[in-house]
Amino acid sequence: MAQEKGFVTENSETVLTIELSTGSQIECVLDTGFNGFLLLPRMFIEDNSLDLVGRESVIMVEQNTIEIDVASGEINWLGKTFSVRILVSETDESLIGTQMLIDSLLEIDYKNLTVKITK
Repeated sequence: MAQEKGFVTENSETVLTIELSTGSQIECVLDTGFNGFLLLPRMFIEDNSLDLVGRESVIMVEQNTIEIDVASGEINWLGKTFSVRILVSETDESLIGTQMLIDSLLEIDYKNLTVKITK
């Protein structure tokens, strides 16, 4: 059974590590209010030479719409390597969206401060 493990921070955020197919890694907060795949900082995108593939209109939590760059990258996730669309953040914010959870089980244990996703 393939799985990804993470942790719960002192601020109750769930954090998991995303690994590119090249081996580069970044810690990301799991955001169940974000229905995309990933949101990663522009600096990480550029440092790892990920391809920008266009722009997209995105509705933010405040209900305002913004235009944002979109990149493409290959990640290792739940025992497989596959391509994902990555929204480019102009801040240092890194998020995992619900598209990364499709057909999997998410377990958050606030008592033991652990996160586990299994497929």
